[in-house]
Amino acid sequence: MTITVWDYYGEATPIKPLIEPFEASHPNIKINYEALDWDTTYEKLNVVLTGGTPPDVVTVDMTWIPGYASLGAFADLKTLSGGTLNGVPWDQAYTPGGLDAITFNDQIIAALYDFDTYALYYRNDLFEEKGIQVPTNWDELMAAAEALHEDDLYFYEFDADTFHGSQWIYENSGALLNKDNTQVVFNSPEAVEGITFNASLLENGVAINWTEDQGERIQGVKDGRIAMFSDGPYYMGIMKSAAPEMAGQWRVALHPYNKQPGSYLGGTGLAIPTGSTQQEAAWEFIQYAMELENQIGVYTYAGAAPALTAALSSPEVNVEDPYFGGQRAFSVFLQTMETAIHFPYVSAWGDIDGFFTNAMQQIALGDLSVQEALDQAAAESQAALDQ
Repeated sequence: MTITVWDYYGEATPIKPLIEPFEASHPNIKINYEALDWDTTYEKLNVVLTGGTPPDVVTVDMTWIPGYASLGAFADLKTLSGGTLNGVPWDQAYTPGGLDAITFNDQIIAALYDFDTYALYYRNDLFEEKGIQVPTNWDELMAAAEALHEDDLYFYEFDADTFHGSQWIYENSGALLNKDNTQVVFNSPEAVEGITFNASLLENGVAINWTEDQGERIQGVKDGRIAMFSDGPYYMGIMKSAAPEMAGQWRVALHPYNKQPGSYLGGTGLAIPTGSTQQEAAWEFIQYAMELENQIGVYTYAGAAPALTAALSSPEVNVEDPYFGGQRAFSVFLQTMETAIHFPYVSAWGDIDGFFTNAMQQIALGDLSVQEALDQAAAESQAALDQ
């Protein structure tokens, strides 16, 4: 039999190298491998899930899952697997946050393959030069940003999007939706307070609103405008590739918080569309991809963070990284995964994400107050949620 695999990783894919050894160890299964970019995968998936021939295995961005989960688009891997992943119970294979991210209505709708959570990247050389301590809470972050900033250099990066905006809400014990996903709550007092602090970094002149017209972030990193920012483990690879001359200058740390640690949780999942007629064989391939050695390949091939706890804490991945001053940087992201929160699994998520992002942009530009912008976005989002 032949199964079709869609892979959006690109040239640094950890999936393509698995095909030959998988076929050698599973002579009854052949792989029809299709390399697609991220946008094309999303567009084609939307088409085939509404009528067409889907792939048997597909890489899915975890930010897509909210729109698909409630539609029953993907097979339940808990049933296909008999409750274990390579003999390990699902709840032991992942952190609680990782397992929660792939669970919907007690079904496991994808195997989390790599993950994305946010931590603080900061210029350690400047911190040492200026005698700045690594901040652990918001007050310390403001003080550090004020001590770090000079003229047109050394800003904290402000990002007007849901990925970053949600972090400030989570760090203040807020949420985007209520627990049963029926009510928009990102304009609650806790949420408003979180975004207000984020905006105060801009108002105090110690943050830079990084927009598309300024180009890629890495340019600001290289020229010194950006000295602190929040992002995921994948960005370590970008820095090493695009700014090798900065080796030793940067470190990562848990992002400062007010009431509790918090981050969005994303990444890549391996899913089996419900319409696949080769689900057992597809599961065999996913399970092979999730073997420890092959999970480590997520790091060695793609520079991404493997999602299995055993892989992320393995000596091959959790190494002392000379670019980050000998720091075991991946261990920081493993900590963030313990408290990270995935976006709500509701079919209206795409609309809600757009409304919230627009609110963050209005706040950054000073067009509306934090309360006004979030109230407006919440009303629009609630209307979409109620449809």
